[in-house]
Amino acid sequence: MSKVEYTSVNRVAGPLLFVEGVSNAAYNELVEITLPNGEKRNGQVLETSRGLAVVQIFGTTTGIDLPTTRVKFKGETVKLPVTPDILGRIFTGLGAPRDHGPPITSEEKLDIAGAAINPYSRAEPSEFIQTGISAIDGMNTLVRGQKLPIFSASGLPHNDVAAQIARQAKVLGKEETFAVVFAAMGITSEEANFFIKDFENTGALERAVLFLNLADDPSMERVITPRMALTAAEYLAFQLDRHVLVILTDMTNYCFHKDTEIFLGDGSIQQIGDYVESNIPVEAENQSIALGKGSGRMLISTQLAQNASAIGHSRVLSFDLFDPIACQIDSVQRIRAPSMMIKIRSRSGAELVVTHDHKIMVDGAEGPEMIEASKLRKGIDIYSTKKLQFDTKAPKILDLLIRESDRFFVHMKNDELELQLSKKFGSLREACRVLGMNYTTISCSYDKRCYKLSELLSAIDVLRITLGKASENIDYVTSGGRRRVSFSDSLITPSIARIMGWIASDGTLFRNERLGAYYFSFSNLNKELIDVFCEEVRKSFPGVVPQVHKNQNNVWIARFNSEILEFMFEELLKLKEPRQLTPIFKLPEEQIAAFLSGYFDGDGCVYREKGFLKYTTASPQRAKRIEQLLKRLGISSVILDRHSAGGYNRKTCFDVLIRGESDIREFQRLIHLYHKRKDLDLRAINLKGAGRSKFNLAPIVTANLFRSLRKKYGVSAIKLGRSSTISSFESGKRRVGRELLRSWLVRMTKFIDSSDQEYKNLSRIVDGNYILDSIEEVSEIRNNSQEFVYDFTVRGTHRIVAENGIITSNCEALREISSAREEVPGRRGYPGYMYTDLASIYERAGRIKGKKGSVTQIPILSMPGDDITHPIADLTGYITEGQTVLSRDLHRRGIYPPIDVLPSLSRLMNQGIGKGRTREDHRGVADQLYSSYAQGRDLRALSAIVGEAALTETDRLYLKIADRFEKEFVSQGRYQDRTIDDTLGIGWDILSVLPPGDLKRIKKEYIDKYYKAQQAPKITA
Repeated sequence: MSKVEYTSVNRVAGPLLFVEGVSNAAYNELVEITLPNGEKRNGQVLETSRGLAVVQIFGTTTGIDLPTTRVKFKGETVKLPVTPDILGRIFTGLGAPRDHGPPITSEEKLDIAGAAINPYSRAEPSEFIQTGISAIDGMNTLVRGQKLPIFSASGLPHNDVAAQIARQAKVLGKEETFAVVFAAMGITSEEANFFIKDFENTGALERAVLFLNLADDPSMERVITPRMALTAAEYLAFQLDRHVLVILTDMTNYCFHKDTEIFLGDGSIQQIGDYVESNIPVEAENQSIALGKGSGRMLISTQLAQNASAIGHSRVLSFDLFDPIACQIDSVQRIRAPSMMIKIRSRSGAELVVTHDHKIMVDGAEGPEMIEASKLRKGIDIYSTKKLQFDTKAPKILDLLIRESDRFFVHMKNDELELQLSKKFGSLREACRVLGMNYTTISCSYDKRCYKLSELLSAIDVLRITLGKASENIDYVTSGGRRRVSFSDSLITPSIARIMGWIASDGTLFRNERLGAYYFSFSNLNKELIDVFCEEVRKSFPGVVPQVHKNQNNVWIARFNSEILEFMFEELLKLKEPRQLTPIFKLPEEQIAAFLSGYFDGDGCVYREKGFLKYTTASPQRAKRIEQLLKRLGISSVILDRHSAGGYNRKTCFDVLIRGESDIREFQRLIHLYHKRKDLDLRAINLKGAGRSKFNLAPIVTANLFRSLRKKYGVSAIKLGRSSTISSFESGKRRVGRELLRSWLVRMTKFIDSSDQEYKNLSRIVDGNYILDSIEEVSEIRNNSQEFVYDFTVRGTHRIVAENGIITSNCEALREISSAREEVPGRRGYPGYMYTDLASIYERAGRIKGKKGSVTQIPILSMPGDDITHPIADLTGYITEGQTVLSRDLHRRGIYPPIDVLPSLSRLMNQGIGKGRTREDHRGVADQLYSSYAQGRDLRALSAIVGEAALTETDRLYLKIADRFEKEFVSQGRYQDRTIDDTLGIGWDILSVLPPGDLKRIKKEYIDKYYKAQQAPKITA
């Protein structure tokens, strides 16, 4: 091995370092990375070839500078120091003390890579392990040296089952010590405390070793944790002659809550869960990808898009350096949801729910830094985009009617379209026959023709005419002979957008299909504004006639009856949550500004003297949408909730506040109000009272960069501005706004070379399209309902802009290992080494000839989508000797542990049961219970259809057995430790419901001995 230091880091990809010119580096060799500031981090060699070493870092790559970072290959692999004193201790995933005890010091250190037990040396498992859980001991017996996984699912109590097994497991019949090695990967602090307190309170900690990798620990520790645990287990078993039970429990993933909104490249807003679910190609369903060799994190299910075109919208809004950018989506992920998640609320009112290890971009001393959500605290500034920019075009009016294209009729100005159809098909009649159009309707007039919109679309498609070109020849549109609507423009204009703003703020869209009533309206106390509304509608849609009246509250109401316009406005506004106003978001900026102007006319307020503006709504979703629309114009805002004094049916209303001089000036420039009083107040607002925007602070890193640039050219601070302010800024004692810093840089150009790269870099930071949004609250919340969390892998930047512009990482699970190594997926999207990698962990369980000790494994797997045929569970089943399956149905019915014995299996059960091990009748009782329960389950399904009264008396006995089996045999207390005699006694008590002649699977001698002669006592929790 090398034991040499290098400064030839070529590139960084996720958690991987690529080091050139390395000679004799070994696979799994331990590496020490020294950063420019002297900080040291550890890593491990994943791959080496032709002088290039790929190093996996246990932690973050933040702060790594390629030219100055030193990489030392230590000439040894990762090792665990071992002594008998490790019993009773709690360690981190890397083997460091977590219980505040002293580090383990020992001359004996074992390589954690280990090896599978040689089949020639492997002894056949034979001794029974009593877990105290009847569904395992009685029906799927665990045997010393066996690998028996628990197949679980999101929301099921696998952690409780794991803790119960760990504290209750014992070897019967021999005076031999039994130890537990417990490894938990990616769990929350709450879950870690649960395991620690449970082991301490029950005394199990004295014979246990715990390796706990928490959710806020570096994710790469999870590569090491299971191998640390297995190394400790092998030491206890084969050097100290202990029987060891190893439990490897589930881990947290790195994704968004399903309701998180993301921005697609075309300006669409979608919830990430809906997007992923709806855009997984059928052929890609169930495809998954593992996360790396030995990581213990292979339980994440990743839906992999085979190519970009397989995804409906293949681009998502991302963030590169200091500017938003639309980037390619390489893959989408649907991942098992953890039990706990992190909720973040910022100053702007934005809320984001993510898993603990999902990374958020924060303002760091060395620049933007991605840190785990669990490490966020109140007061930390997170990055958010200032202006959400998209390349959008105004939609055509006819585009909005396509969803009901058979409902609307288009009347043309002349016969130009018919002439082209006749020319192409030989006659208009033939064209109608081929295209399935109504010849009579189309030819009903000499100089004007009428088409269903669907017919028009077919015609222009075959003639290769654009909808925009065809729209130029449209006279008007009708709906089933009702009032006609003409359009002054074929596109959605700013005037139409303003009309929609008025409707959305203080208006109504009404539709009653049964009565044939359709209208839209706008109401306001200001009659002048009502008149403007009516005039704008008439200009955009000539021929429509308003109905104007004043109600009993002196509110003026203008109403237009039009099915076509009501339908069109509903398509654009989508006023029902959660999609409301999302189509508006896709409009060009001019139309968005007009919409927000109309909305402010209705539900806006100018606080002239105090210097702020406010939109008000009763809907939190509407408030969020207005904030996002303001971001489309580059205007920052804040959402506040308050109790309304009246005027709303709800107790709480939501204000979208615009503060800060720069944002109000931008609002004045873009928003043109038709409400005259509000417009006068807006133009005369007290900008001094508005103050400076809290969102527009310069990042922390700019202080050092500015000082370095000023010193480089010897520019005195007094030449740039107030020297005391600059001094406080450069020393880090004071934060300044970007406008002030920008003014200093403009003055600096008189004294420096403006082509200087340092100056350009600093200017780019100052002029970047972002704001700093301070965190107001970070809380841990329980996930009570979501089965999955979701994410993307974004090409190039590996960042996603979510909610109101918060910048986050994309799927860490996929990127950190597979994408960084550029691995080629194997079977159904998994890396080709996955089977081998799983086997390298599972096959370290067993017994060795000539050794007294043994290693027994119970890994816990979360089945993606509750699918037991999923490749991960499938491969695990090939390697291990059975499985214990947890049932969601039993869990919903309050049965603990919710073990479904029918799909469960222990292939080595026969070696561990019977006379001298458990009891001579064990096999027969288990078989009879299995058969009777299966028959009872089938009859339960039948009785749900035909009714229990239709069943025979014997059938009803089997129904009773099925119920009692679940409630008495399977169900037990979390701290109830049943002996094998207790378990079999309960089994006989249940089976004694049947006549002895029906017990076909039990030998007569055992029936004579145990049937009703020895009823099981009532077992209480």
